[in-house]
Amino acid sequence: MFFRNRWPSQTANRVFSFCDRLFSANLIARIGVASAIVFCTVAVDLRADDGRPDTPETPREASTRPTDIVVFLSDDHTVTDSSVYGSTEIRTPNMQRLADVGMTFDRAYVASPSCAPSRAALLTGISPARNGAERNHARPAADLKKLPAYFQELGYEVAAFGKVGHYRQTPEYGFDVAKFFNYHEDQCVDEAVKWLRARQSDQPLCLFVGTNWPHVPWPEGDAFSIDDVRVPPHHVNTKETREARQRYLQAVQTMDNELGAVYDATMDVLGKGTLFIHTSDHGAQWPFAKWNLYEEGIRTPLIVSWPGKIQGGVRTDAMVSWVDLLPTMVAAAGGDPDAAAPVKLDGRSIMPVLTGQADTHRDVILTTHSGDGNMNVYPARAVTGNRYKYIRNLYPQFQFGTHIDKRPSDTGYWPSWEAKAGDDTDAANVVRRYQQRAAEELYDLQEDPLELLNLARDPEYHSQLARLSTRLDQWMTDQGDQPESVGLAKLLPPSGQPPNVIMVFIDDMGWADLSCFGGIEGQTPNIDRLASEGIRLTNFYVNSPICSPSRTALTTGHYPARHRITSYLASRELNAERGVADWLDEEAVTLPRLLQQAGYACGHFGKWHMGGQRDVGDAPMISKYGFVRSLTNFEGLGPRVLPLKDAYDGKPPKPHALGSDKLGKGPIMWEDRSVITSRFVAETLDFVREVSQGDETPPFYVNVWPDDVHSPYFPPAGRRGDQQKRTLYLSVLKTMDEQLGMLFDRVRNDPKLAKNTLIFVASDNGHEPGAGSGGPLRGFKGKLYEGGIRSPLIVWGPGLIRPEAAGTVNETTIASAVDLVPSILQATGVSAPESYQPDGEDMLSALLGYNQAQRNTPLMWRRPPDHPGNRQQPYPDLAIRDKNWKLLCNIDGSAVELYDLANDIGETKNMADKRPQITKRLKDQLLQWNESLPADGVVSVPRAQQEKRFGKRRWK
Repeated sequence: MFFRNRWPSQTANRVFSFCDRLFSANLIARIGVASAIVFCTVAVDLRADDGRPDTPETPREASTRPTDIVVFLSDDHTVTDSSVYGSTEIRTPNMQRLADVGMTFDRAYVASPSCAPSRAALLTGISPARNGAERNHARPAADLKKLPAYFQELGYEVAAFGKVGHYRQTPEYGFDVAKFFNYHEDQCVDEAVKWLRARQSDQPLCLFVGTNWPHVPWPEGDAFSIDDVRVPPHHVNTKETREARQRYLQAVQTMDNELGAVYDATMDVLGKGTLFIHTSDHGAQWPFAKWNLYEEGIRTPLIVSWPGKIQGGVRTDAMVSWVDLLPTMVAAAGGDPDAAAPVKLDGRSIMPVLTGQADTHRDVILTTHSGDGNMNVYPARAVTGNRYKYIRNLYPQFQFGTHIDKRPSDTGYWPSWEAKAGDDTDAANVVRRYQQRAAEELYDLQEDPLELLNLARDPEYHSQLARLSTRLDQWMTDQGDQPESVGLAKLLPPSGQPPNVIMVFIDDMGWADLSCFGGIEGQTPNIDRLASEGIRLTNFYVNSPICSPSRTALTTGHYPARHRITSYLASRELNAERGVADWLDEEAVTLPRLLQQAGYACGHFGKWHMGGQRDVGDAPMISKYGFVRSLTNFEGLGPRVLPLKDAYDGKPPKPHALGSDKLGKGPIMWEDRSVITSRFVAETLDFVREVSQGDETPPFYVNVWPDDVHSPYFPPAGRRGDQQKRTLYLSVLKTMDEQLGMLFDRVRNDPKLAKNTLIFVASDNGHEPGAGSGGPLRGFKGKLYEGGIRSPLIVWGPGLIRPEAAGTVNETTIASAVDLVPSILQATGVSAPESYQPDGEDMLSALLGYNQAQRNTPLMWRRPPDHPGNRQQPYPDLAIRDKNWKLLCNIDGSAVELYDLANDIGETKNMADKRPQITKRLKDQLLQWNESLPADGVVSVPRAQQEKRFGKRRWK
């Protein structure tokens, strides 16, 4: 700093660099500090006055100083889309210019076909499983030594312009200079050239320049005529494909021009002795390229120029990997990469190949792909040999999908492929090949360079498959590679008989009442056994803290406010007063109707409560919503079983009909309250037996919705104990478990049903105070705190869930009842009409134990209008959960509460003031969502009026 503060910058840099060398030569120890400073000053002054202009335009002398290194990275460039690698539709003259003076690698590979893991492997010399950056957007471990540190130890300045790491991750790698690294900061190359030409340091330089091209969005341009575009034979030839390819080629041309600009500046400033490397991080955003382990995804252009060291105009088929570049560059700089690495590198220097001392490097290339959030989930591993290529798709049950088909606006061509596939066999085969992959793939790259003929099942090639498969196993073991799925995948529809589905929706059960969810007072051995054989999700929610809207969400896949059902349905007068509908519109898209239209036999047995209660006798029958058979209670129409409340006090049992017996619309039976659930179960068993007879039987979907453990609590006489509310509740819970156990045993003990039936068990909302228990959760039925809306969820299906997941607990995935609709549709292979837009997401891969992924969007709630609380304890109007954060507030945005549920499940510490940015984001999103919904009493009736009319809690 002494020199830098007192001398011109160029001179100071020379002194600083020269003295560094004196320190390394131990000169200071010999002549003393003061003498060394004088010596440095004189030496630098003499060097500065050498007759050359003091200008950065003068190339550096390369006689004694370490080699300058420049790396130009392109982004998403398929290797064959350049004239250097055989393309006849596009000329890449600057790539060719570099090839003419350097070595072109025909078999260079990245470590992974997505940006972050590929670049992390380059900048650490370590493969993704070991460096920690397996998924796109993931980061390598913070304590790993990165490329800049190796060069800084050798006295280099290390600079990065543009996308070198994965966008904003770039500065985290420790570059001395890191600029213009955000998404498509396309000035990065011009700025890099300006910086290089203005640079005045004599310090050796390692410069990375990362263009954003040809990454999407592809530019418009007239450099290519659409008539000259050639659609690859394994793509679908449509007008949209040709237009997209025209833009893509324009992007490749832009990249090549930028390469030329950086190369020219390098030669002008650093001189011809510079080591110059050009390569790309993986293939382009076309099917079978980026995000794929096919050659188009992982084979990359690699051209290396180093005059005087590398013979120009040569090509090599030596197999090299991106992990080899770090040790190669360190060796070129005069360092020892193995000695400098604190952990063993996966890469090895390719210097012998570059200098002509060897013509081979690796016998196989090992590559990996995990995914990109929820957009791109398809874990796979591959071994590429000299001739044969083996790919192992770890989850062939998943449908392959990426930004290409999930966000087609990026490129514009994918919808045209799907449209053409509808009536064109060849197009359909291409789309199918893209979306469905075999567990194992084997290709002869010599005979089949496009990898179109999978030889994995051909006995003639079993020895090749076994050899490469064993090599992959060993590599995965050595890497500590855990083949887990981390994103929300889309499971392929069933290929055989679609599964049966039984939906058990218990009434008013607390989150912590089941023994398998921590309950210690209640006894639920039948449900517990189901859980021990299935999967428990502890972050599952219903979409309202009260029954009718909760059931509406489960039936439609929509937030219930969309159907104007935000509280329990009652009399016409009360419904109107609260601004809710009298029944669910029979034209609404419902899960049972969609399944029925696809050939399912659908039955509903239990509480309905979506129309046909109190004095509302003109509501649609349950059969109108897609059911062929039903039995309900006093809150629905059609066949009904109504309870008799027997207090065993010598008095006649009291009927509990709430006016249903006066509505007509179906036969009515009376049963003791304690056996109502067993009647629903018996009807279910009869229905299952009826539809399961014979060899050609339809799949079935059944709602089993007991009105237990809702009050009034009338367990069998021998279980009434001290008659306290909690005692009665637990007795009803135990009895209900026994009654449901008959259904569970029927399915479990029938091999045909057991292997192809899914059972879901949940509660429609939280517990009634004094009866059930939410354990550590705050709140109860009617409130938007966790105790009102969080529900236990059990998923059972031995033939359908991932075997390794049986008996496990998923404490990560946040899902809700609206998600069950699209998930069940996916499980059954049933498509919804294009006009139907659910609020739920397909969470099937998490529900069946393939991962513990998250929804793409937050969950939101509006409270029942008749549950405002009181002035002392008002209930929040709205709530939103986004990952670990949950925010509650009023309609006007007041009374904001923010909780970190990962660390405060009981919602005791309001973080709103401490996290203002999160608070604002979630509140704005929540209020905007609420404004998009139909109004009800929460929106239209002043809170004071709500408190006056509904301040006394109503539990129906």
